[in-house]
Amino acid sequence: MNSPHTGQWREHFAGVDLPVPLLGGSTVTGINFDNAASTPPLTRVRDVVNGFSDLYSSVHRGTGYKSRVSTEAYEHARERVSQFLGVDESDQVVIFVKGTTDALNRIAAEEARLDGRQVLVTEMEHHADLLPWRHRSGHVMVGLSDGGHIDLDAIEQALKKGHGKISLVALCGASNVTGFVSPLHEVAELAHRYGARISVDAAQLAPHHRIDVRPADDPGHIDFVSLSGHKMYAPYGAGVLVAPRDFFAGAPEVMGGGAIDIVTWDDTVWTDLPDREEAGSPNVIGAVALGVAIETLLELGFEAMLEDEMALGTRMLEGLTEIPGVGVLGGAEPSTPGGRLALSSFVVEGLHHGLVAAALSHEHGIAVRHGCFCANPYVFHLLHMSKAEVVQVEGEVTAGRRKALPGAVRASLAPYNTEAEVDRFLEAVASIARGRIRASYEQAADGTFAPAGGWPRIPSPLHAIVKH
Repeated sequence: MNSPHTGQWREHFAGVDLPVPLLGGSTVTGINFDNAASTPPLTRVRDVVNGFSDLYSSVHRGTGYKSRVSTEAYEHARERVSQFLGVDESDQVVIFVKGTTDALNRIAAEEARLDGRQVLVTEMEHHADLLPWRHRSGHVMVGLSDGGHIDLDAIEQALKKGHGKISLVALCGASNVTGFVSPLHEVAELAHRYGARISVDAAQLAPHHRIDVRPADDPGHIDFVSLSGHKMYAPYGAGVLVAPRDFFAGAPEVMGGGAIDIVTWDDTVWTDLPDREEAGSPNVIGAVALGVAIETLLELGFEAMLEDEMALGTRMLEGLTEIPGVGVLGGAEPSTPGGRLALSSFVVEGLHHGLVAAALSHEHGIAVRHGCFCANPYVFHLLHMSKAEVVQVEGEVTAGRRKALPGAVRASLAPYNTEAEVDRFLEAVASIARGRIRASYEQAADGTFAPAGGWPRIPSPLHAIVKH
């Protein structure tokens, strides 16, 4: 076996050695440090999806061979998810959905039926774990520590002040901005102590950290878990919602075929879970892909894989802090094992985040993400912006001037990344921070940057694939 961090996991991931174009007409092997947004498929997942396509059919109630095979594969995927998270299916149900956003909106729709009840959220949340509560159930937002960590005291004080009106505490398993891992079981204990349940947005956490929902009688038990396949090396459009079986009452939010036992001229009799919450033709291929991804990660050695990933993340974080003019959001203090994902968001003094990202891509072949990462309040907190400054920016953006929107650059790692890639990235950031940007860039109305005159196009590999 190769030494750690030099690519021992790389062969198991698809498309990670793709040549990408640079300004000037040359190409280089691309580096994908945008894994927090979406991940490439595991090669085994890709191959299973391709093979399963020949067997695909609609699941449940079909008597044909393909339907029976597809149904078995679909339910097997549900079992894999259940085992991966440690779900007790007598107490909780595993529901296949489109993704984390879909899952959280479904919870919010059901919560909205509880008149007078509220949802507690933190400033750390992704918009998918903020907007559904704000615009359906109503929410109470609590602050964070100065460094951007979950504040357990603030959560407890809000629960006390709520006098039993807070029915749910919603928080991310790990931040997609700083990589900070939330103290899930501690928050769960607080929520249950004050008569609330806990919902975990595990989109970022699940691919990088084992999650144990724990038995229902455990004070630290997690009631809801939401995750997405496209962040777990299975980007085929499926996600998961784990929820208490007694949570769903009455008519489901999404209605249609498969969700009923019988429909008459006057009545509807809804069927049992999980079918009641999976109306319509489900994404069988996406569910199978997610199940295979979980199986593959476990077979490859999930814990060892994550150990290597964390070592790479530490190398990147420490390297960024040593570059003059670069500041890491959330700071760079040593974290406890498992306390921070292999992810860093940073700013370069004197340079717009969009310009830094563009230069990394067009001049170095490195894919990152920039902006506020669908977590505006958290980024504003980490940038130490005052409310007056935020109001001013809001006015600019509302007027269509998105150039004023602040943000940072995010680099996020996966097990297939290597030390050589991290070092190449750090060299590129250091060069940019020293002002060595070779091209002229123009900022578009949406705030993004592109090389003046556009950048050289090469024939898309997709064209050849489709034509073939």
